[in-house]
Amino acid sequence: MLDSIHSSLKDLEKSFMLSYKEVNSETKTLQIVLDKFGSKNSNVKLKKSDVLNVAKTIERLSIKNEYKLNLIRDFPEYFTNIKFKKK
Repeated sequence: MLDSIHSSLKDLEKSFMLSYKEVNSETKTLQIVLDKFGSKNSNVKLKKSDVLNVAKTIERLSIKNEYKLNLIRDFPEYFTNIKFKKK
């Protein structure tokens, strides 16, 4: 079951390079997979390696997301600086 979560996370990571619609779609798909995992596998023993793979993927996604948020947050300042330098 962690394989499907890992796969969904990888698809979400790939969608970051595409469009908002793709990210939204992959986020919904991941939510469905997580909901199924939570309801069906409460007593399943997980392999440490599988958990670590999922955790690494989540960390990469978090770093990429933070980087993009910083770009969006800093863009107005960057644009303003360029605008004033041209005058």
